[in-house]
Amino acid sequence: MAKPLLLLAGALALGTAAPAAAVDIGFTEDEVKSTPGALYAQMAEIGATKSVISISWDADNPTALPPDTGQIAALLPVAAANGVSVTFAVYQKKAAGLSSPAALAQFGTWIASVARTFPAVREFIGPNEPNQPRFWQPQFNPDCTNASAAAYLAAMATMYDALKGVDGGIKVTGLALSPRGNDDCSAPSNVSTSPVRFLIALGKAYRVSGRRTPIMDGLSFHPYPNVNTDPPSRGYVWPNVGVPNLDRMKQAFYDAFNGTGQPATFGGAFRITVDELGWQADTASSGAYNGVENVPTVDEATQARYYSEAIELLRCDPAVEAISFFHLVDEADRDRWQSGVLRADRSRRPSFDAVKSAIAGAGAPCRRPVAFQPSITVQGATPKWGKLKGRSSPKRTYWSFHVTAAEEATYTATIRRKGSTRAVLTAKGKVKAKHTPLVRFPKRKLKPGSYVYAITLRATTNTGRVARFTSPPFRVG
Repeated sequence: MAKPLLLLAGALALGTAAPAAAVDIGFTEDEVKSTPGALYAQMAEIGATKSVISISWDADNPTALPPDTGQIAALLPVAAANGVSVTFAVYQKKAAGLSSPAALAQFGTWIASVARTFPAVREFIGPNEPNQPRFWQPQFNPDCTNASAAAYLAAMATMYDALKGVDGGIKVTGLALSPRGNDDCSAPSNVSTSPVRFLIALGKAYRVSGRRTPIMDGLSFHPYPNVNTDPPSRGYVWPNVGVPNLDRMKQAFYDAFNGTGQPATFGGAFRITVDELGWQADTASSGAYNGVENVPTVDEATQARYYSEAIELLRCDPAVEAISFFHLVDEADRDRWQSGVLRADRSRRPSFDAVKSAIAGAGAPCRRPVAFQPSITVQGATPKWGKLKGRSSPKRTYWSFHVTAAEEATYTATIRRKGSTRAVLTAKGKVKAKHTPLVRFPKRKLKPGSYVYAITLRATTNTGRVARFTSPPFRVG
């Protein structure tokens, strides 16, 4: 499955404990296809209720059912007997496989065939990580505008309509977004799209398409840590998204789809699946592994603590419907993924009992419940006027102040006489997220009098979100 989670997803309401929303917790794990009896019994002991397994569509053999169809048919009754529901995560074997109308039609026929073959499977996720070139190409057009979002819209709409045509009760969960992307069409490697910018591009494509019906019943997100040793409380810089930044993704989705046929706010039936959540643990003391580790690992006690913390953070967000850890059992090759609650030899890590305890306590009241409302302004916008009082006629010939924001925004700033709306001087520019640029006006001395600074910021992801500020008056001369 794909590689690399939320604390402040909106405002944290402190004080009175509140009940947690119901959350399904489980594992993203293909090993159950080989040994369903043993692994589903382990899941049942932990208290897990969700099993995410992969299926792949092959553009070169577009009508063939997955080669592991027999294994899937055998594991479904075992999962059900252990109280575990199975979800399909959809992949394509070739990153550019869904690049033509003919391929889309074949994909729709195939996914419908899969649904009819496995009527017990009630949820499909994907196609996987469309903002990453490993799974979706191309990411950009020749002019460096985004290409993946419009193409993915067509695939998601095809999948949604095909599955609903088989059974309207099938849940279609979209996106399976990677937490990061570089938004650089000329990057030397991993030419990718950040989740925020991908969602905005997806919304634009939806509006242009003229579609009036949804393309998904929920959203899947892969919150891998930026660095494997990062705790759940450490996220990413905008426009990427980690565990503490789900509010960022919620806002982008709202900006993208508000007012369309696609539900744009999370809660009720439309919620988030936090999928492929995990931290790789040290394997040096075990002989069950081979190869060389490719990331800095955490010790097993730290992994257990991180898993407990992640469940506690996420279960208190009413937008989160499910949490799925990746993996249940480690891969033996250290170049792959060793994040399981079971080691490669199937022995239990401390995280096994940590997750079991966290699941057992998942219904307890939340001391820090998460609340989120879509913003109508620029998030975190704050001017820094500097010293305004007692200023006399300046020897310098320019004026300036600083401004910051939690997201990217453009600005128009003015200097005007107190009580007037007419600009004496004007400056325009862009604020990068979490930067504090100098808003510097053209060189010019001001005549004696009383003046104010004024600034209007607009979010680049939604120019309808505006923040306006006016400084206290200052005297010149």
